[in-house]
Amino acid sequence: MALNNAQVGVVVKAEDGSYLYASGLPEYFPSIDLSEASDESLFADDWLKLMQEGQRQVLATGKRSVVELVRTTNSQYCACECTIERYEADGLAPAILITFVDLTPERKREDALKALLREVSHRSKNLLAIVQSIAAQTARTSEGLDFFLTKFRGRLAALSSAQDLVTESNWRGAQFKSLAQHQFMRYIEKGDRRVSITGEDVLLSPNGATHVGLALHELITNSVAFGALSNKAGTLALDCKRLEDGRYVISWEERTGLAKTPLAKEETDVASRKQFGSTVLERVVPSALEGDADYDIEPHFVSYQLEFRVADY
Repeated sequence: MALNNAQVGVVVKAEDGSYLYASGLPEYFPSIDLSEASDESLFADDWLKLMQEGQRQVLATGKRSVVELVRTTNSQYCACECTIERYEADGLAPAILITFVDLTPERKREDALKALLREVSHRSKNLLAIVQSIAAQTARTSEGLDFFLTKFRGRLAALSSAQDLVTESNWRGAQFKSLAQHQFMRYIEKGDRRVSITGEDVLLSPNGATHVGLALHELITNSVAFGALSNKAGTLALDCKRLEDGRYVISWEERTGLAKTPLAKEETDVASRKQFGSTVLERVVPSALEGDADYDIEPHFVSYQLEFRVADY
């Protein structure tokens, strides 16, 4: 009972090879009848050679031998540590004692941990590459250090917000609507009637969530500075739709609600909005998602279309 509770299997063999006792072997070993049991019936293929060689060494030297049995197939993985030693006691004929310790759960945990560490390393490198790209793109359109720091910190905060959602989902990704709401909440109050979020609540991959979050950040900050979110009369519609070919399109339509302004002022506002984030919206994000984007700015209307295929990028 103690051995079974400790999940240790035991086999005792006479020196002539006959089986005297067997109990508690891991489930991937076949059930055996002691009267007919043999190494051939218990160990198959390459395991048989390893165990017979281990027993020969013990009988020849009297020293303990440890054999590790591992099997990997498409449907099964198992690992077992077998300790073989000579067993002698007063009044009993010499025998061979083999103890079996199932290493399968431990090895699976180790493999899962290694896979997790590789995944963390991979995603960390991806994030560093994204941060490097953000820094470079921000620097290209910055007129000075203060402006760079303001824009760069905002983009990093948007990246962090998207990563929080991805982490909460155990790295499955982020739902589109939750991602959008998190980005808007950094600039407007929840339930702001100027903003509507409709359509498919698609699950974005971790990479998709990161870059869509970045695109939304650029659109929102531009809107706060120049567009619908800069006044009480503006309206903003964000929608996600699945196309017939399986791709998705995220649509941003924004109406400033402002009265007509002088032509020179309109041209200045359009130029300013184009400068801030246009590279991210038109090149960086669609490239990362292997999609297409269309960004159109008029004095009182802004449209952004991002088409992409949902995948584990």
